[in-house]
This record gives sequence, structure tokens and C-alpha cells, in this order.
Amino acid sequence: MMNNYINRNIDSTKLIFFGLFFCFVQSFAQNKHQLVDKELKLLLSKEWMQGASVSFKVTSIKNKNFDYDYQSNISLTPASITKLFSTANALDKLGSNYRYETKISYSGSYQNGVLDGNLIIHGSGDPTLRLAQLDSAIAASLPDLKKITGKIVADATLYGKQTTPYKWVWEDLGNYYGAGVNSLNIDDNIYNIYLNTGNTGEKAEIVSITPKTPYLTVEADVLSGEQGTGDNSFIFSSPYSNSHIIRGTLPPNRKNFKVKGGVTDPDYHAIYMLKTTLVERGVSIGEGCIEVIYHKSKLTDLHELTSVKSIPISKIIDKTNKKSINLYAEALAKTVTIKEKNSILPDSVTKSVIDFVSSLGGSSKGIFLEDGSGLSPFGAFSASHMVDFLIGIKEKDYFEDFEKSLAKTGQSGTLKYFCRYNGAKGKILGKSGSMRRVRSYAGYIKTNNDVLVFTIIINNFSCNHKTLRKALEPLMEELSK
Repeated sequence: MMNNYINRNIDSTKLIFFGLFFCFVQSFAQNKHQLVDKELKLLLSKEWMQGASVSFKVTSIKNKNFDYDYQSNISLTPASITKLFSTANALDKLGSNYRYETKISYSGSYQNGVLDGNLIIHGSGDPTLRLAQLDSAIAASLPDLKKITGKIVADATLYGKQTTPYKWVWEDLGNYYGAGVNSLNIDDNIYNIYLNTGNTGEKAEIVSITPKTPYLTVEADVLSGEQGTGDNSFIFSSPYSNSHIIRGTLPPNRKNFKVKGGVTDPDYHAIYMLKTTLVERGVSIGEGCIEVIYHKSKLTDLHELTSVKSIPISKIIDKTNKKSINLYAEALAKTVTIKEKNSILPDSVTKSVIDFVSSLGGSSKGIFLEDGSGLSPFGAFSASHMVDFLIGIKEKDYFEDFEKSLAKTGQSGTLKYFCRYNGAKGKILGKSGSMRRVRSYAGYIKTNNDVLVFTIIINNFSCNHKTLRKALEPLMEELSK
């Protein structure tokens, strides 16, 4: 009897303890909700937030005792957090160890250091390919190469001229972040313009362009801005155009100020640079002997020579998300679609991404994508869409690779300058997105006893990005406690 009494007493004590603990957790969650609500309302009250739209959601995935929602189902322009969708889709469909392979072959015959035919580079869509890699592979396979009697050919049959998403805007197309994905990409499809600027209002002067591309014409119509202003220039061009013009403003009284441009005909540019490199190594090649081929019927009498393999997809997405490289995100999205549907049409690319996102348990209604990188201002989705995705992806066996690709507040990637000096430093893994009047953040917050998933998307604020970023930091600090 006494033992039964003791056991009942212990059971009662347990119930009381768990009841008190439950009340404590509920009280804690309620208090946290009030504090988060206070910080968000403070942000919304800012004068420069008048007319702005916000979609915000945060939820607990460990203890499942905290949720906060503010217009979380409103679809807004998200910018670069879109890359989280496309990089995860690539991991899912291609696998962490997938590598691009750029094959090199020749036609005709080769003997005594003379290639009596063409040298062909077969574009695989590899966004990470480097000129030095191509040169080294050729040098290793043809160490005594002295002369090429034919042409250096870019096999651009993989993508043809379907390179740039339809809904990218003109002011982006000539800039480094607006470089389209071609069959053959080289050195991130970037070239550099160096300019000297004068006093405010004076036109800047181009000093040099690297790498040297005499086929490219760049006109400077850019002015020196006010003291204290940064790089507010844009390079205008269009796909396959060799005429670029730089406009806007640059900091005043600067020497050799660098502006990065985007190569608008990467297939041609790649083999032009390869030809230049080979000539510098002493290989004799005729003038004008480079050609881009878009139809397989023109590729005959081929002999395999060697190939160049990329780093694994896991490392490519690490660079894609930490450095927010549009070229890499677009390449990954197109590679998935060409393997899934044998199509590279923009609608096929975006449908693949949307179908993948909805397969993780969320709804696809209200998701509008125009590319795989978020550069198009016409893309839209809500905070709920992203939060559902981030919860679903945690169950995948490749989540560790995905998580490693995320930046850390105050320390790395696109979050390096976010929350550097408050309690959220090092506690948030995620990605930021930004474009004109758009700012977004998404990821995971590791508190002392929980893991939160969050997304906030803000459109049409009237302050600069730094001001908004600073104003968001107290909210992130509160969430990370």
C-alpha cells in the first residue's frame, strides 16, 4: 500500500512539474511574441517605410512553440533569396558530386606539332570554367603543339542562343551580374573597365579594359558624382552585341576606378581568349580563325582529345549562395531542366524550380518565377513559401551540403556585414537579397534552446539599403535570443 502511495505521489509530482514547465514555455513564447511584435512595429513606423510592403514569417522547428506572422502570404519581389530554391533543386536532381565536363576534341590530323584541322571546345554550360584550365588541358594533351591550320571552334550547340532570361531588364544586361549563361562560359563572363574620374559633373575617361578585347567597343557616358557617392554606374548592352555604353555616376577624382562588365557573347569571347593565350605560347594560328557553331551537323570528323571537369555541385552552390552569383544560379537551373525535360526555355526552367519547391510540402500558388537567380524584378513569392521550403529541405539527405552554402551573420557571404555588432552575430545561417527598393533575408536562427526558420521580404522602402539593414538588426537580435 505504501509503495502504491509513493508511486502515485511521484506521478503527481511529475504532472505538476510538466504542467509548470508547459506554462513556462507558453509564457516564454508569449513574451517573445510580444517583443518581436514590438520590434517589427518599430520598423514599420519609420517614415521611409510609408508605402512599403512587408511579408514576414518565423516559426520554431525544434520546440514548435513559437510562430510569428505578418502578411506572410503576400507575394513580393524577393531578389536573390530565389537562389535558395534553384541551388537546392540542383542538389536534389543532380547530386552533390555532379561535375560539369567540358570536352576538347579536334578534327583532321595531328603530327609533328601541327594540327591540320580544327580545335573544338564543347560547351557543357559549366559556369565555373577558367581559361587557365582550358590552356593547361590543351598543353598537357598536345605538349609540342606549334601550329593550327584550321580554326578554334566553340561548340555552342547545348544552349544555342537561348542564354538570357526574357524578363531581365536592359540596365542589367551589360553588367557583370547580368551576364547570360552560354554553352561556353569563361572566367565568370566578366571584363573590367578602368576609368579616371574628375570633378563632380565631369565625364569620366576610360583608361584601359582587361582582358584586352579589341572586338568589343565600350563608350563612356558616365559622369563623376557628388563627393561621398559610390559606384552608381550601369553598362548598357544586349545579348550578342559588341557595343557597350556605361552611364550613371562614379565617385569623383579617382584614378583607375574599376567597373565590372558582363561579356554579352561568352561563346565567342571564350575562344577568342583561348586563341590569344595559345598565340602567346608560340602556337601559330591564322588571323580570324575562330568560329562559334550552333548546329551539330557542322561538327564532323571529331577525335576526342581531353576534357576539363568542374568542382562538384556542392562547392558550386557554396559559391552561388555565399557570393550570390547570378551566372552560377542560372547555369544550375538550366542544367537541371535540360536533364529533366531536354528543354532550356525559360518557362521550363522556372516550372522545374516551382515543382520542386511545392514537392517539399508547400503550395505553389502565388509563386511567380522568371529566372533561377532572382535578378528579374518580375519574380514574386511570399515569406510563407520560403519558410515552408526551408522546413521541407531539412529532411533531405543533402541538407548538410545546402546548409554549408549559407552565409553566417557578421562573418561570411552576403550576411558578413549584417548583425556584426549585436547578439545575432554568428547565430543566423541564411541568404540576403537586394535590388532597387527590394531587401530580403531568409534562413535559420539558432537560439540557445531552439531553431527558428524565418523569411522577411520588404519592397518599396524609400531609404538606402544600409539604413534598412541597420533597422532590421534589432529584430534579428530579438529572434536570436
